[in-house]
Amino acid sequence: MFKIHAVDNSLRLSSLDLNLLVVFDAILKDRNITAAGRRIGLSQPAMSNALARLRKTFNDPLFVRTGGGMQPTPYAEMLGPPIQRACELVANSLNIDTTFEPLSATCTFNFYVTDIGAAVFLPKLLRTMVQRAPNAKVNVLRIPEYGEQAAMASGDVDLAIGFFPDLRAGFYQQRLYVDNFVCLMRADHPHAHSPVGMDEFMEMRHAIITTPGTGHAAVVQRAFARHRLPVALTIPHFTAVPIIVSQSDYVVTVPRRLALAFSDFPGIKMIEPPIKIPSFEIKQHWHERYHHDPANRWIRSLIAEVLVQ
Repeated sequence: MFKIHAVDNSLRLSSLDLNLLVVFDAILKDRNITAAGRRIGLSQPAMSNALARLRKTFNDPLFVRTGGGMQPTPYAEMLGPPIQRACELVANSLNIDTTFEPLSATCTFNFYVTDIGAAVFLPKLLRTMVQRAPNAKVNVLRIPEYGEQAAMASGDVDLAIGFFPDLRAGFYQQRLYVDNFVCLMRADHPHAHSPVGMDEFMEMRHAIITTPGTGHAAVVQRAFARHRLPVALTIPHFTAVPIIVSQSDYVVTVPRRLALAFSDFPGIKMIEPPIKIPSFEIKQHWHERYHHDPANRWIRSLIAEVLVQ
């Protein structure tokens, strides 16, 4: 004879095969083992085995065979509503639409984008987004000196776009384009109207941009160190470059695409440095947790469409 007694719920759940709840719900609905098996795609022997396991788990017969079919015991009738709700909740969760509809999307995409990216490719991306996802929003976050990996792993940041050599383990990446470095000086700089050789380059007052979280400065600094070039100024962002260059004798080494973005600024000239500075790749990076996320996949695809070269 079965005897109902209190059992610790956490232990019961940890030892319970949750597939058995589907069996329980089917029998409760059909009051027939064979019909319940057809409902959930199990043979009669499999259903009988599952019912035996249910009875052992709950220490109750649960369903008793009568002339009117398999009738639930009082305990099974108590279990019925919560088990039914649990089965419906799981079924509904599995039916959640995993597609992304950009035209109706109202989500916010959080990006790490360097100052270079904000000036060079963000405007083009935003123009395209207005057409494809008019109600979606973009939130560009300040890149921290430390901790960008954790922010992306937690989902606080969807993508990092730019030159991020430290984003490796646990991250996917896609190359967007390759860039190299050039120098900007004012148009009436003392060396602006003649070829700049190594001797002239050594005499110039050099500035380097040290944007936190990215690798641009390290590339330039290593190249300067190899040639023993002095650096007279370091600043943490690119936005001040046109003003500094146009109003001083400083020469600033920047990525070529940024220099081209500043080309319309009056009083600025671009020159090729006489030293070799390695080129670098601009990539988009995303954490492996969000590799299959529909919204993340869509925005990555759009960025690649707009920026890959």
